Amino acid sequence: MVLSQWIAGSSEEAGFLRLVLDHVSDCLVSVDTSGTIVLINQPYCRLLGGVADDFVGRHITDVVGSQTKLHLVARGEGSHVGYPLKVRGHQLITRQVPVLQDGRIIGAVGLALFSDLGTLKRTFRRATQAELAMPQGNKPWRSRSGISDIVGQGELMEAYRNSLDMVAGHDLPVLVSGETGSGKELAAHAIHAQSSRSEGPFVWINCASIPSELIEAELFGYEGGAFTGARSRGKLGKFELASGGTLFLDEIGDMPLHLQGSLLRVLQTSEMVRVGGTTPVAINARVICATNQSLPELSRGGRFRQDLYYRLGVLPIDVPPLRDREDIEYLARQLLTRIAARLSAEPRDLSRREIAALIAHRWPGNVRELENVLTRFVVTGQLMLLPADPRPEKDEKRTPQPLKQRIQSQTATEIRTALEQSSGNKSRAAELLGISRAHLYRLMKERSL
Repeated sequence: MVLSQWIAGSSEEAGFLRLVLDHVSDCLVSVDTSGTIVLINQPYCRLLGGVADDFVGRHITDVVGSQTKLHLVARGEGSHVGYPLKVRGHQLITRQVPVLQDGRIIGAVGLALFSDLGTLKRTFRRATQAELAMPQGNKPWRSRSGISDIVGQGELMEAYRNSLDMVAGHDLPVLVSGETGSGKELAAHAIHAQSSRSEGPFVWINCASIPSELIEAELFGYEGGAFTGARSRGKLGKFELASGGTLFLDEIGDMPLHLQGSLLRVLQTSEMVRVGGTTPVAINARVICATNQSLPELSRGGRFRQDLYYRLGVLPIDVPPLRDREDIEYLARQLLTRIAARLSAEPRDLSRREIAALIAHRWPGNVRELENVLTRFVVTGQLMLLPADPRPEKDEKRTPQPLKQRIQSQTATEIRTALEQSSGNKSRAAELLGISRAHLYRLMKERSL
């Protein structure tokens, strides 16, 4: 039976096949050995601007153009995978292969795999990201918010959202700076969600919350048995977990100095070596960093590498503090609605006096502080604002720390800085401090370092 006879048949199987092919999103067409179209699905018809009856029975070159090879494939002249084909102004990447029955060619089928090369790249990236987006427990690493989740109105917030949208379109490192509670992590989520890596993992790590001796293994992973207590099969680090997506390094200003050089190398070479490993591992992760500190000041103080700062600061984002915003009333009402829904509570409204109090407040804790204040308001019905400086008055008159303790504290700080700058090499640290190695060991012992 030739291909056209089987497809044209009234069997239940043939009818089901035509129904399935019409529901396939990719364009598909089939020809017999003479190059005559015997089957074409609805997506291809829509691309061509007609219905199946307009094309079935016509030669394939009359419909899609002379550049197609499908009629040649149907005659047994090879096959073509990844073959570019321009149809009605659309650049297709096609697969053209023969259809065989009992070892004999009875026709050929052409499948448009992708509408253009850009789609091909995006699809390959999504497939790679889905494979590499490894879960933590049963929860995959995913971004939770987009730019639309950044609540606010007015010129300042519109410019801020536009800046997030702009940097999202460039696959480069981003440095998000802002005060505590201003929404730096939300900005990182939004950049990732708006980027070409949005289908990939969004992996985060807080550089301030992990002990310095463990953060290297957390970032770069380790080989089995690399150190005491290590898993026998090793462990992937955050960089590898973020492959195809984004790695968010929160509180980057607290990253140990000796690791900053390793991070710089990853950014420059896109490769790293696991702890205890000997083989470089390719890295494909965009890095977004956040800090509430002044990295230039840390650099001048020798606590942050200047070359790393320049590398991270290619696309800087400054999160506006709440006190500079003109939409506090609007933001407060939006947050009240969300909080009441989350707590399954009756929504409360703010009086003009309470709105005025919110606007006058300095908000040292920014949006996080506002959300906490409004949560108390929903629960208690009372708007309670903490003073801008929450320290008790007696703290301002506290007895100064004894000189000896201040000297010991300063000495310990200088020792830590020297050890970081020397990557833990105590001989080099002693040289930086201008003391002997034995003297350094004695000072470290006295200060439990």
